[in-house]
Amino acid sequence: MKQLYRVLPVMLSVGLFGCGNNNTATTTTTTAPESATPAVTETKEEFVSKLPDSAPIVRVATEANYAPYEFKDEYGNVTGFDLELMRQIGEDQGFKVEVYNDPWEDLFTNVDNKSRDMIAAGLSYSKDRNSKYLLSDPYVPLPSTLLYIDDSLSINSMNDLGNIRVGVLSDTVQYDYFTQDSINVKSIEQYPTTFAAVQAMAQGDIDAVAEDSGVLRYLMNDLPDLQPHYFDYEDIGSEAARKVLAIDKGQPELLEKVNLGLKSLKENGTYASLTTKWFGTDLTKTALEQQQKLSAVE
Repeated sequence: MKQLYRVLPVMLSVGLFGCGNNNTATTTTTTAPESATPAVTETKEEFVSKLPDSAPIVRVATEANYAPYEFKDEYGNVTGFDLELMRQIGEDQGFKVEVYNDPWEDLFTNVDNKSRDMIAAGLSYSKDRNSKYLLSDPYVPLPSTLLYIDDSLSINSMNDLGNIRVGVLSDTVQYDYFTQDSINVKSIEQYPTTFAAVQAMAQGDIDAVAEDSGVLRYLMNDLPDLQPHYFDYEDIGSEAARKVLAIDKGQPELLEKVNLGLKSLKENGTYASLTTKWFGTDLTKTALEQQQKLSAVE
């Protein structure tokens, strides 16, 4: 999961599987020079905005290497939950979205130099990011989780892991978490991709896979023969579970539009459709629970 530092990218496209703002005022964009990265041009199933040509444009930076939040599909188009969500927010709030597929190391620099207005890239909340950017309300409540398919296992707490063999991606926050001395598991096995870890679990080499819940749920959508069980070992109120959109500090009106749009999508059913499409379940209720929980401690 993307947190305070970059982790190993996970590509979970079909090819890898082998199977299957307090008003309507125009959002201000800056006139700083664009970076070398061109806006993404889609060639198939292109999203068509219903807004007029005169609608303002919001330049959204992403890194298309973290399915299902953002990735390139088999046609080379940048797609994913984050980008569909942003386009729907734009439709609701009256602005068009122009997507830029930037290298990870350039995402924040391009907002700092005003060549992008915001970032939608599976970012988790952090105090450092909150001090440098305007961060949206959490837009999807997906903490790190343990996936298992053995019905005889009953994982309800961290105390149930003493005999569990856990698979993780190398050099990730999940690997760091499960190799702590305070965490008691039978063994930790490292894999180059999440799919490889799930495949090893299906073959009985390990008992569970630890990853971002969104990544695992998306992967399991394409593996219908496996019946998944999930144990979220992170709370939905944790920083890692607070996926946020980062906005240029000088554009508070854009932040308000994004938050208002997100709220509207939850109320009109669009959010339910998007989360079901990408994660296999309607996360509207959980998102509201997360927001209430965070509001209670602020």
